[in-house]
Amino acid sequence: MRSIVSAICLTLAAFSIAQADDPYTVTNVAIDASADNALTAQTEAMRQGQELAVHRLIERLTLEEDRFETAFDFTPRMNEFGEMVQDNALDLSVVAEMISGIEIQNEQRSATRYLADLTISFDPRVVERIFSNYGVPYVEAQSRPTMVLPIFNEGGQFLLWEDNVWREAWQAQNFSNALTPMFVPEEGEALLSARDALTLNEAALASLAGAYNVNRIAVLRAEERDGLRRFGGYLVSIASDGTFEVSTWGPENVFGGWRDAAARFVTERETDWKQQSIVRDLETEEFRVTVLYGGIGEWRSLQDALTGASLVEAARLDAMSRDGALMTVNFRGAREQLISELAERGAVLEEQPELGWIIRTAF
Repeated sequence: MRSIVSAICLTLAAFSIAQADDPYTVTNVAIDASADNALTAQTEAMRQGQELAVHRLIERLTLEEDRFETAFDFTPRMNEFGEMVQDNALDLSVVAEMISGIEIQNEQRSATRYLADLTISFDPRVVERIFSNYGVPYVEAQSRPTMVLPIFNEGGQFLLWEDNVWREAWQAQNFSNALTPMFVPEEGEALLSARDALTLNEAALASLAGAYNVNRIAVLRAEERDGLRRFGGYLVSIASDGTFEVSTWGPENVFGGWRDAAARFVTERETDWKQQSIVRDLETEEFRVTVLYGGIGEWRSLQDALTGASLVEAARLDAMSRDGALMTVNFRGAREQLISELAERGAVLEEQPELGWIIRTAF
């Protein structure tokens, strides 16, 4: 743990603030099917795309061990003939019920073939009901966005802002819908260099994080040597008081392309987040909490953080004053899970000797 002076003056114009997107939207679903005629090819391609999107959504929101031997277990297994087959398949009517919208991009067609890229949105209420019917726990709350600094070692020269294969691998994919949203900054070379990132220059890292309104950074260094691809680095968290917490990740060998490596990193972070956040006990607990704020804007922000948390079943306002409000909260899961989710939403839930449980702004 290391600390840094929290007062940082930004001289650049405001960058695009990091925003997470809806986890119930699956993007970049590539479809390609051939048939005797154009209509049949398009119908088959759309069917395949919808099934693939449902699989990706289910894998995003649930853990593999919770899907095991359920209707959501899509793991191929060897049959009696030694062939790898996928036994489970959701009924097409269930798939259709879950989908709320489809966008089509890059459409190409011929007399016998249909290709396109799909963005498919799902209805959270229907998805929740279907998960509940099958008894499969899931996570819908996203963590705070992580800013990824992809640094590529090219012949001893460390490239961050320059074009390189590692940066391109991240920019070519959209991870804003992930449970652990991640993005690569487009600007900021004046605030932080590749060497600043690799040496964990706290002032530079804090400046860039402040410009994008994030408190998590992944510094990921990659290289290819003698045909072997590897990457690893640091996971950095910045607390509201300017304290830095740094953990080391990797290095790991890359099997496949650089895009595969980036996607696998995000998937591993999602798994960690799900293991931390998933709720298997559906019993609810009630407690009273004091919300502390300095003005109406802060009150609304904290109220949104609390009432919008996926673990909160109900939040009732009991009393309100100029600088505080008393609320009764009903929530699912463990208290530690609620604390973690609220932290991701910019609020601190903690117990104080005189006030009991309170909620305040994290930073």
